[in-house]
Amino acid sequence: MNHSSYLKLFLAGSLIVSPLLPLHAQAEGSTTEEPPVVETVDVTAPLAPVVSTPLHTSKSIVIEGEAGTTALIGINSKVYTRVVTEAGTAQFNMSPQSVGKVISVSLRDAAGNVSETTQVVVAVDPTARPATPKIGTVNSTARQIVVTGTPGAKLTLQVGNATYTARYDAKGVYRRTTAVLPIGTVIRATTVDAKGATSLTRSTKVIKDGRAPMRPRVTQSVTTTATAITGTAEAYATVYAKIGTKTYKAPVTSTGKFAIKIPKQKLGQPIELYVVDGAGNKGGALKLGVQHALYNKFYRLPGQITLHKEVFDSEGDVRYAETFAPVFFGKPSKANMAFLVDIESDEGYLDMDTLRIQVGSKSYKVNIDPEEVEYMEYEDGSVGEWYIFEPDAKLIQFIKTNVRPQNRIIVTVEGSEGVVKWPLYAGEKRAFIESLSYAGY
Repeated sequence: MNHSSYLKLFLAGSLIVSPLLPLHAQAEGSTTEEPPVVETVDVTAPLAPVVSTPLHTSKSIVIEGEAGTTALIGINSKVYTRVVTEAGTAQFNMSPQSVGKVISVSLRDAAGNVSETTQVVVAVDPTARPATPKIGTVNSTARQIVVTGTPGAKLTLQVGNATYTARYDAKGVYRRTTAVLPIGTVIRATTVDAKGATSLTRSTKVIKDGRAPMRPRVTQSVTTTATAITGTAEAYATVYAKIGTKTYKAPVTSTGKFAIKIPKQKLGQPIELYVVDGAGNKGGALKLGVQHALYNKFYRLPGQITLHKEVFDSEGDVRYAETFAPVFFGKPSKANMAFLVDIESDEGYLDMDTLRIQVGSKSYKVNIDPEEVEYMEYEDGSVGEWYIFEPDAKLIQFIKTNVRPQNRIIVTVEGSEGVVKWPLYAGEKRAFIESLSYAGY
């Protein structure tokens, strides 16, 4: 037998049987036994913490758990630590989080034991919801859904079984084009803010369209040269034009515009326009009369003043610093026609006394009555001076014969304080030609 190996086994067995007996005591043969020393190892993990439910407006959460442990807070891919106080609580401050954000919390004791994880999800603060959106009335002929809510925020729109997501514009409006929807279709809208907080849901249903459309409007008056009637009316409806015994029609576009083709009509011919929507509702009639071919070339101001659009603006102010143009006081006619001479200047009054119109070597002179000249001084220091007179037959004939688009026409106004000379612009030439024609010359 290998005694060396046997001794090793004997000693090993002795150690196994009495692992806590001090070796020096065995060697000295002492019979006094000392109590064994027991080392206790903490392997019990703390209980999972209790965590307050965070709202999307919360700036902190409260953690409850074993005193003296370290709370491990996992948020946004980072882990933060806080020590649980003797009172058994810890507070973690944070910026408000988005709705649905998951926050994980566990506890670690001094021995390194870690509890099970408690997860909380950021919820909506009911006191800080976005405003509930509004849905415009949607009837059985509507082709658009209009929702108003928080400018720039997201919204969820449910139309029947279909769901759409979008954003309100800067004015808080969202428009969605749609096909005609069946009566009773449910429409729901919810606003979602930047933190994911949702508003209360607004619901409505598609209703029957029982409301007659408004009367159409025309873009321009119908004249004897018109081959179409253009205007605006309820989108997707149909506009009808009744002229004598015939009726013409045209659809209205999604933008509310229409154009009905018609043959040229005689002056004064009555026209009746009306709208019928997709539900068969008929609106009130707009009654028109066919106007002179030049009708749309002129503004009609209060007081029965008719002015050519190329010389005057819609307020009746002249477009040029120096103006020579025809005007009508009442319905355009020979008897209602007058001529206007107007000068705007920064150099003081001219005190006009003579008007001269020159075409090549031909000219016509008009003496101005100083007593009938009008003056105006403006806030910026400039002055206005104008004279309105009825033209005689010779002046009418001179202008009718010589004023042409291709001719250069020079107007000269003399006064006691100086002379102003200018050429007629193309618009002023057309104003003379078309006004004389409109008056019946």
